[in-house]
Amino acid sequence: MAYEQTSIDTKLIHAGEIRPGIEGAVSLPIFQSANFESVEGEEYHDIKYMRLSNSPNHTVLASKLAALESAESAFVTSSGMAAITAIFHSLLETGDHVIFQDCLYGGTYDYARREFARHGLTCDFVDGDRPENWSAALRPETRMIYFEAITNPLVQVADLSAVVEFAREHDLVSVIDNTFASPVNFRPAEIGFDLSLHSGTKFLNGHSDIVCGAVIGRTEPVAKVKKMMNYLGGSLDAHACFLLHR
Repeated sequence: MAYEQTSIDTKLIHAGEIRPGIEGAVSLPIFQSANFESVEGEEYHDIKYMRLSNSPNHTVLASKLAALESAESAFVTSSGMAAITAIFHSLLETGDHVIFQDCLYGGTYDYARREFARHGLTCDFVDGDRPENWSAALRPETRMIYFEAITNPLVQVADLSAVVEFAREHDLVSVIDNTFASPVNFRPAEIGFDLSLHSGTKFLNGHSDIVCGAVIGRTEPVAKVKKMMNYLGGSLDAHACFLLHR
């Protein structure tokens, strides 16, 4: 069943679910198996393996998250920072430049300021309320623009439609941290963002009992980021998938 036109409440309950339920179960069970039967000739990233984030718990949860944001694809990670760093390391090359909003989650800001240089990356920070000034930060090597839907912790909201327009005009990958808004309040794919990410520890989960992350968006960039995560090993365990799914 397609859920494009249904309410977000219906998507929360039904999107991505395995039907009919396994052995008649109305709730997806926890698949604790680390390994699964494989098919001869499967490509490395398609082999069913817990670290590759493609167990039934992973895939059902990812499908649900993609549906909630009206996006094409998604996958989950062991933390929000795992999602963030995998995006940088999969979509940027040595010498590339990123434009950041000047009010960011501390972990993202610290990583950009302290670690980018070690990987040959550079960045500049812009005022999210002044899109007319963003062009001044552009360089020939600029490849990405990165904002937050609602900033953590100062709850600032930038002109997000202008971010998408700016990215399209200058052929940049548009990335947004949608943690504080959540899919209930904002769905970045609907206005054209390439990727959104979450620290699922916060509003996606809501119970302060797991640490997790998510990457959601267009199929092509999501697949690139997931392949990098497969190498880095930042997968989410089956129990945490179950808790976030519930």
